[in-house]
Amino acid sequence: MRKALTLGAAAVLVLGAAFVYRMGRHDVRALSDFAASYEQFDKAVSEQTLNDLRVKSAMKISSLTKNDGSMMKVAREVSELAASEVSLKKASRLENDREAAVELNGRLTALQLERKAAYAHFQRLLAAPPNSD
Repeated sequence: MRKALTLGAAAVLVLGAAFVYRMGRHDVRALSDFAASYEQFDKAVSEQTLNDLRVKSAMKISSLTKNDGSMMKVAREVSELAASEVSLKKASRLENDREAAVELNGRLTALQLERKAAYAHFQRLLAAPPNSD
């Protein structure tokens, strides 16, 4: 009887450890996929790279990862800024009025800086101690 309980407890412990390990691996993969997708978008701003960034920014990471909620929120913010950037880029290409085009390019530059700052915040969260929003 005692041997069966010990064996059962060991099995539960092993299964629990495997589950936690799997969750941690999923988190690492999701975070690295988002980072890779962002780098692709930063190199080549396009609808295709934006779509990939949107998919990767919708990641769900477990509470095993420090600053999980903040990172998911910032990842979505980066994606939203990137979407605005693509829209502005399209609008600036279509603009025939030189003055309006200059204004759109100024807004585009400001938006790019904001996106890069948001991603830098994401990277700081990765390296920061837990709950250091």
